[in-house]
Amino acid sequence: MTGPKLQEMPPSFARTSLEHTVRSKLEHYPVVALLGARQVGKTHLAQRFASEERNYFDLEDTVQRVALEDHASSILRGLSGWVVIDEVQELPHLFPLLRVLADRDPLPARFIILGSVSPNIIKGISESLAGRVAVIEMGGFDLTDTGADDWRTLWLRGGFPRSYLAPDDALSFEWRENYLDQLIGRDIRIWSDLRLQPGMARRLLLLLADSSGKSWNYSSAAQDLGIDPKTVQRYVEVLEAAFLIRRLMVFETNTRKRLRKAPTLHFRDSGALHTILGIPDLERLEIDRHRGHTWESFCVDQIIRLTRTRAEYCFTWSVQSGPEIDLILNRPTGRWGFEIKSNDAPRVSTELRKLSAELALEALYIVRPGKGELDLGDGIISLGIEQLPEVAQKIAIA
Repeated sequence: MTGPKLQEMPPSFARTSLEHTVRSKLEHYPVVALLGARQVGKTHLAQRFASEERNYFDLEDTVQRVALEDHASSILRGLSGWVVIDEVQELPHLFPLLRVLADRDPLPARFIILGSVSPNIIKGISESLAGRVAVIEMGGFDLTDTGADDWRTLWLRGGFPRSYLAPDDALSFEWRENYLDQLIGRDIRIWSDLRLQPGMARRLLLLLADSSGKSWNYSSAAQDLGIDPKTVQRYVEVLEAAFLIRRLMVFETNTRKRLRKAPTLHFRDSGALHTILGIPDLERLEIDRHRGHTWESFCVDQIIRLTRTRAEYCFTWSVQSGPEIDLILNRPTGRWGFEIKSNDAPRVSTELRKLSAELALEALYIVRPGKGELDLGDGIISLGIEQLPEVAQKIAIA
């Protein structure tokens, strides 16, 4: 007897905004790279683009991988329209060929390459496809996909489609456990030269989860685990490349205050974070000691993705003793701050008001659970999570 099946993607989760972005980039670039963690829906989205069945290649399919490994030039040169190559990291030698095909004039075919991110993809793009490729980073569901009023489920389960759409919390939790097992036991070993034993890898992952939303120190982590700091650093870099975590560097300003230099670490997917921490449902989440930090990581991910802000424009800011701002978007068009609170009636200190002016913020948003928007004066706005998509859209087009 087989267990209940997870739901398929319903039409309401078609990711139309992402589809529009891909189509727009294809008008201007011969190659579009759609990068993101495994199971965020890249394949489901990209299948819409292949002009015909023979224009879609899944390199995890042994037959198709071998065919392109031996005859890539003759196969790809004969295609026209839109061509999709899924899991391109399986054949890194394709990148030089894609450069040649992208430089043809007239251009008979444009290529969409999908990758779950490994160093081979980044290297191939930077060395072979510079100036020819548009890179689109794809995550799981966000508040615009699920509806902002369903933020509690999205916070608990995270944005992986099969996790979010599971029939109940128990199946969602089980899916995420299996996902993390594969990431640790298979993917990281394939993508890197790291050979940590599964038990040690789990301990490190738990330490990272416990540090989500906090300052991160490699030496302290290495001491706690009894391993070399360089090993810890390398592991964090691999998890960052796999879109599991992100590091926010400290925003440097001309100030006499003593800034904290350590980056802040965040898990990108709150569902994966809750799984590592052993939080299976909303009842447990409400009383768990990590609640405030997982809320912060969830909101940081949503803000960055909904505002479509590049990683190099995202920072944190804090001093050794004093106020902090969880997220600063230092975009070319302006600078916005976000302080994230897990209670529904946060207070604003005098120091925070002064800091907002000192950093010349367009606005400082205090993001909280619930809904509603309230002007607190001095450019500070209390913002319910349900209003975040609307505010984020204004920042994205500013």
